[in-house]
Amino acid sequence: MKKLHIVGGGAIGSLVAAGAQKNGIGNACYPRNIVAMPTEALWQDGGSTMLQPPFNTPTVLDNSDVLVFPLKVYQLQQAITQWLPYLENTPTIVLLHNGMGGLETARSLLPDDYPILLATTSHGALKETTSSGKIQVRHTGLGATQIGLAKATRRLPATLSALTLTYPLQANAIALLERALPPVHYQANILTSLWTKLSINAVINPLTALNNMQNKRIAEAAFAETRHAICHEFTSVANAYGYDFNEDDVHEKVLAVAKATGENYSSMHQDVLYGRPTEIDAINGILWKWQRKRVSPFPRTPFW
Repeated sequence: MKKLHIVGGGAIGSLVAAGAQKNGIGNACYPRNIVAMPTEALWQDGGSTMLQPPFNTPTVLDNSDVLVFPLKVYQLQQAITQWLPYLENTPTIVLLHNGMGGLETARSLLPDDYPILLATTSHGALKETTSSGKIQVRHTGLGATQIGLAKATRRLPATLSALTLTYPLQANAIALLERALPPVHYQANILTSLWTKLSINAVINPLTALNNMQNKRIAEAAFAETRHAICHEFTSVANAYGYDFNEDDVHEKVLAVAKATGENYSSMHQDVLYGRPTEIDAINGILWKWQRKRVSPFPRTPFW
């Protein structure tokens, strides 16, 4: 039986697990800290789902299973290394995180031909602790997940039905995620979607974290200069790497997302608030790293 195996106990991973549980899909969670794992998910329609008890240690997975890493980039090396002895049957791996650099980490640890899907989601999720000490995950914003094969070739199947013919196990993995937390959209060129998400995170995440505010406030005039500077930096780097982005379009997209998720707090804001390491190196940091290689003279933002 195909199952979703979810590494970590973060908000998005817990939401995927709850969606799987709600829709009758076999699932298992493997958090670093079992006591910090949510026990219940609260949905936007007012419903709730109890999560299954998590597991302490990994287990050998079947070829048809799906192993999801909804982790921060800096957490991936340790997490994948821990799972290496249990991947003998080559279950499909899904990397689901903000920022860039996760694929490079995975490729350095896994065989060259290991089946990997890259994904990014706009669903909003927030872990909360009630006054009684109960840990919950709340679905704070309806979104969508973009997913595709981590392949260097440009001759990838253009549609999900075509993918089913050539990469059936990966197509099944996408279908499983679609059942758990819809909608999930297959993208033949997933890297474009990841660059788009990077453009949004590069503005919203650091601004909300540095100024201790909700997403909607980045649209205020006080942050206009910094918004435009980051959008300019992003566009310069993306274009240098062969991705066609327009600076004004990027800025408008950032504002649209900030408005749509206005009441939410970014993941980086939450990390700073609770004293956790952030993803700044995989978001603004990686832009700075890449622009030094290909953009001359390269622009500078207040973060670097």
